[in-house]
Amino acid sequence: MTSNKTQPPILYIDDEQDNLTVFYSTFRRNFKVHLANSGQEGLEIMKKHSIHLVIADQRMPEMTGIEFLEKIKLNFPDCIRIVLTGFTDVEAIIQAINKGRVYRYVTKPWNKDELKLTIERALETYNLKQQNRQLYTDLEEANLTLEKKVIERTKKIESQRKELTDSIQYASRIQSALLPQKEELDKHLPSYFILNKPRNIVSGDYYWLAHKEDKVVVAVADCTGHGIPGAFMSILGLAHMNEILNQTAIIKADEILNQLRRKVIKSLHQTGKYDEARDGMEIALCVVDFNEQKLQYSGAFRPLYLIRDNDLTELKGDSMPIGIYHEDEIPFKYKELNFTNKDIIYMFSDGYVDQLGGPDRKTFKSKKFKQILIDAHQKPMDLQKELLENEFEAWRSEYEQIDDIMIMGIRFETG
Repeated sequence: MTSNKTQPPILYIDDEQDNLTVFYSTFRRNFKVHLANSGQEGLEIMKKHSIHLVIADQRMPEMTGIEFLEKIKLNFPDCIRIVLTGFTDVEAIIQAINKGRVYRYVTKPWNKDELKLTIERALETYNLKQQNRQLYTDLEEANLTLEKKVIERTKKIESQRKELTDSIQYASRIQSALLPQKEELDKHLPSYFILNKPRNIVSGDYYWLAHKEDKVVVAVADCTGHGIPGAFMSILGLAHMNEILNQTAIIKADEILNQLRRKVIKSLHQTGKYDEARDGMEIALCVVDFNEQKLQYSGAFRPLYLIRDNDLTELKGDSMPIGIYHEDEIPFKYKELNFTNKDIIYMFSDGYVDQLGGPDRKTFKSKKFKQILIDAHQKPMDLQKELLENEFEAWRSEYEQIDDIMIMGIRFETG
């Protein structure tokens, strides 16, 4: 029999006195058992005693077991929490477990040996938490003794950080130089704006423009990752697209994406194995014939928005990326439409609509994004860009930007 001094203290809460009596008589020799017949009484016991584990009956008046365990989670985070239920309310209990409010649940009627084993394992978890806390305290004390060395090395780390940042800034200038320049955009696009907001210094999003056979090919792409890995992918995409257009005799939106996918798969040595990295990119691409006033669109996951007479039409791309996806290569499809004077199209990565923000820390969402475009599409292009950026910053507020952002808007002016 365990001595009273070494018995781990546990609390059992149940509104039925018979259940309290049975529990106490069953486990009093193994644990220091505290009893409460309500959640409120349980809270008072928690304040007075150091409780290692709590078992609370779920179906109690005034305060359910889960509600009680949620209340003590903040002030007694190390205490292990178990809920006891005789009902099939499994969904609510599993949800509570997933959110960290409950360690485990036990069904009624409980088996003595099984419940004893569950309690012992839960108490082992509690002891491990305490040991980890002690280890953390010991580590903090050890860190204090290293303070002098930390201070000495801080200057060296800052110097290395500056060197790394300078290198990334230089990489950003290289990446910017590879993107179509303003003079080229102004020459081939009647009216446009580009909102480019990398999450880091360099970006995994990019835009591209080329001119051939009286056609303008323009695209916005979103590469896997962001920062330096995303930037490498973007440079790979830009190089391949320039190569494709130089070698292509007949310019078709879908065929450009088919060739781009093959080149990316070959460059990344992708074979489709299960454990292989699925790097690649999403893209919206248009071939514009200004003479015929026709537009060809093809997309890899990324859509195209067309606004005409205050009405927004969404053209959806194929549900597959530029990169390995299926064992059998499925060709990309294209859509063709005629455009009229003052029509406006938008291509974009998913960083804008996926940004967390607002009062409830939710994503921005496509519906809100579409409405902003509809409300602003008749305004000058530079003002549209400003409005989109201001709306984004207001939504993001104090939250970090979670992804690269690229939006391109093009207004057709046919004279």
